Amino acid sequence: MKRIGIIIVTYQSQRHIGPLLRSLAATLEPGQSAIWILDNASPDATVSVIEREGKALGPSLHVVRSPINLGFTRANNEAYAALQAETPCENIVLLNPDTVVQDGWWQPLVAALEDSAVGTAAALLLLPDGRVNSRGNALHFLGLGFVQGYGESDSNLPEHCSLFSGSGAAVAFRPAALEAMNVRLGLSGIFWEELFLYAEDTDLGWRIRLAGLENRLVPASRVTHDHRFWLQALDAPGDRLFQIERNRYLLLLANFKWATLALLLPWIVASEAALGLGLWKLYPHRLRLWRAVWKEARSSGFRARRRRVQAGRSVRDRDILRAMTGSIRHGALPFRAVDRWLDAGLRWSHRLLCRVIWW
Repeated sequence: MKRIGIIIVTYQSQRHIGPLLRSLAATLEPGQSAIWILDNASPDATVSVIEREGKALGPSLHVVRSPINLGFTRANNEAYAALQAETPCENIVLLNPDTVVQDGWWQPLVAALEDSAVGTAAALLLLPDGRVNSRGNALHFLGLGFVQGYGESDSNLPEHCSLFSGSGAAVAFRPAALEAMNVRLGLSGIFWEELFLYAEDTDLGWRIRLAGLENRLVPASRVTHDHRFWLQALDAPGDRLFQIERNRYLLLLANFKWATLALLLPWIVASEAALGLGLWKLYPHRLRLWRAVWKEARSSGFRARRRRVQAGRSVRDRDILRAMTGSIRHGALPFRAVDRWLDAGLRWSHRLLCRVIWW
């Protein structure tokens, strides 16, 4: 059994995948790792770059070419199944193709996973200029997820970095812990495949918490992430903002109890009104969004998943809510006067809900 398995899903990644593979070749110990790359039918030269740059990794590198774009969630699940079937590993690390690992990056992750209370271990993500990209994901009680610490100095981290979930750009877990969680919740794989793309790492972290485990940041593990955060006014149903908004509502509906959702309803309605008035700049086409959420939520697969998760969970919504945040502030976005007013109201609302919800 290999000590560490690495899964990378690529799609139009020709600009990034070469530096990542070179950094892996420079930092991994021969014979201790297995690297599986699944390419999601990239139309560019991604696979050619992998074949050229991956030669230094030798037999530890396995490349799977999908004839279609499976989406990030299903591609990771299929790569994980193939890796464990052919080259079983004690620890698994998921890496985005736009990352570059630094010296000594994987050993602290493996050490953190030796604690049986830890479900996932997340690396500290740094921007190419050395500032913090993410010290873990935060999750707002309305389902809005965002990175923490964006733009901060990496030398001035909080003593105890709390996080709701680790970023899928560089997160590790033990297959034994993942499988135990899946058995408890009646699920399979790493990610919820219907999400396709975005919020899948938040859902994984939420499920880890529901199973009574911890998502831990490991600052000693450092990974550079060429991440460029931006918001665009996009229109098509497959667009980035549409997918993010759709998935945040699906996570709320699947993972919270009905009583909690009923209490959240006034805030959800108010947030939709704020979006409609343009106070928040998120996906603007709300009718299209709600039709998509309604369609998925009514499906038999979604209803079965929700039943299994709620039946197998061991942690109360009160504890989940306390791990969330009431603040909407994101370091990569401007914080206007109206945002400060909304933020204050939502932080107060979060404290109130944490007191009211006892189940």
